[in-house]
Amino acid sequence: MSDNKNVENSDKDVQHKILQITEEQFFEPIKDEYVRSLSKMGMEDLDDGYNPGPTNPDGSVNFTCHCVGHLVASPCGHEFRTAATCQRAHKEDDFEAGACADEFMDFMKCVMRTECFKSRDKDEDEKDGS
Repeated sequence: MSDNKNVENSDKDVQHKILQITEEQFFEPIKDEYVRSLSKMGMEDLDDGYNPGPTNPDGSVNFTCHCVGHLVASPCGHEFRTAATCQRAHKEDDFEAGACADEFMDFMKCVMRTECFKSRDKDEDEKDGS
């Protein structure tokens, strides 16, 4: 794993750290004992059943909700979280005045650039598998 070299903040200003791994590293065996123990647990042991839906009790966006998990985990996850957080912070009337337009457009530009939600047809899947 390597740090993203494009992030230029002093250590005290950094809120998030972007880590990148290769596909090969992603599929390597799990080395951390704690993580390995989690990978062997059944879903009933891992899931406490608590999921308040897309909105947390405090009104913030629940990014762990299965309804948005795929968006958060996508290559455009940062942009999605920024747009969703902005949307949650504004009222409906604010959107007519352009609130969150830049954040939403950044998310859409990322989606178009990375094609992260592009559907694959059956032929492409078969080509990849051979």
